[in-house]
Amino acid sequence: MTYSLDFDARALKEWKKLGDTVRQQFKKKLAEVLLKPRIEANRLHSLLDCYKI
Repeated sequence: MTYSLDFDARALKEWKKLGDTVRQQFKKKLAEVLLKPRIEANRLHSLLDCYKI
């Protein structure tokens, strides 16, 4: 299954404010999460099928 990422307008505004180094680190992590989003250690116990990044 292929996943995609959509930014909320507020999140995109914050993303653009980040420095290049931090943005590249987040970009790498987000790419990993898109490949394998359901990591049990990142599961939010109070919400069904929701995981933290």
